[in-house]
Amino acid sequence: MKKVALSALAAAMISGVASADALTLYSDPKTGQVYTTPGEGRVEMGDFVSAKEVDMQLRDLESKGSEYQDKMSKYVNVKSKAKTLEFSGTHYLGFTSANPSTRVTNAGAGETSIYAGRSSGFEMRRNYVQVKAYFNDKDYARVTLDSTKELASSVGTTQDGSDLKTSQGGGYADVFVKYAYLYLDKVLPYTGVEAGIVHRPWIDYEEHNAWHYRSFNKVFLEEKGTATEAGVDLVNSADFGVNFQTKTDMFSSEIGIFNGEGYHADKVAGNQQNSSQLSVEWRLTGHILGDGTKVGKNDRTKDTYANISTYGLISNNHKDDDADLGGTLDANEYDRSFYGIHAVYNQPEFLIAAQYFTAKDDKRTQNIATTFDSKDYTGWSINAEYRPIQDWTVIGRYDDYKIESELNGVVTSNIEGDKIIAGLAYKYNKNVSFIGSAKFINEKDSKVAAKASDTGESKDVYMMTTELKW
Repeated sequence: MKKVALSALAAAMISGVASADALTLYSDPKTGQVYTTPGEGRVEMGDFVSAKEVDMQLRDLESKGSEYQDKMSKYVNVKSKAKTLEFSGTHYLGFTSANPSTRVTNAGAGETSIYAGRSSGFEMRRNYVQVKAYFNDKDYARVTLDSTKELASSVGTTQDGSDLKTSQGGGYADVFVKYAYLYLDKVLPYTGVEAGIVHRPWIDYEEHNAWHYRSFNKVFLEEKGTATEAGVDLVNSADFGVNFQTKTDMFSSEIGIFNGEGYHADKVAGNQQNSSQLSVEWRLTGHILGDGTKVGKNDRTKDTYANISTYGLISNNHKDDDADLGGTLDANEYDRSFYGIHAVYNQPEFLIAAQYFTAKDDKRTQNIATTFDSKDYTGWSINAEYRPIQDWTVIGRYDDYKIESELNGVVTSNIEGDKIIAGLAYKYNKNVSFIGSAKFINEKDSKVAAKASDTGESKDVYMMTTELKW
């Protein structure tokens, strides 16, 4: 590259000399005499330049070329066996203030809550940096690194329902691998496959088609402490496995087989599945207005689409502590299943989406002391966007959920909760958006004495968020 640039620069400079200082000479063929002016019987010999002038120009060129090489040495050559490397980043930065509206009174322990008093501070909610290595126009390998540092709670969850990692209460933010997979396009008709730490079928679809604000709140099924009990999520966004993705104009789907506990299960709970029983998960979507080949890539400020989906999961031995020993190591083992239906309609002026789900956890070991034999989850959610003027969006969402636990045929817990979210987003440019939001959660357990019926999850949360994408 340097040689080509220098050669081009040399040619340009010599050309400049020839055009500015060249002398045209003529000769008489009969006598051989040379003239500087044309005349009868004289033949043009060509343009000539002073050797001294050329030497001076070349010296100047060498000096400039040396400066060019010095500048080029500041850049690093990137080499790869891939055809193309694509780098990108997504960052959610913000300020959060959470205020428990009620507290739980525990016998002998005083008042406790998910957030002890008012908690406020700046956060790095998500910090994704990724690279895709394309082998051709469709097939690629992807690695996404993630780090997060949010306000820590006292019992294991953060403001937006994320896992409480050891570094969040103090020290440095953790960095971990969120995705690491190979994608091969059209291994089957209209179908590609991800293999590795891959997308699970539902979360990514909802985030890119119906709920676009992971920056300050997760989707309904993934959020801890609302759709499920504190510290528990029904499903998360990535896991070890394979995911087959089909896209046609009127239909799209994702069907996969996974370990089942999620990509961070081993770190958080020490219960990464080690049995032979895996999780089967799916999403089936009908695209009423077509454009199913663009699923997840629609521009909601320009496109109109209407989708109806059904999704589900069947995960046996969902939390497998060890081999089936029939003892205390099996205390937390259970089978999980959930099923849901979802619909979304979008046009440039607004979006509206709604869903309903039902889920169940069944303990696998009933002959030892345990906190529950079964848990039944039900819930519904509706969210909307309204775009009154360019670059501004009004956001609203309402969640309603119930969790009933049984032990030895007796209902021991009956949690009912709801959540209201309101927000206003401003798109500063194609890379940066600013969002102000408020979330109000109210949760009660009717099986607890009336004075202490609040579960500790009730709180008001206010957030200022910056979304950065590049």
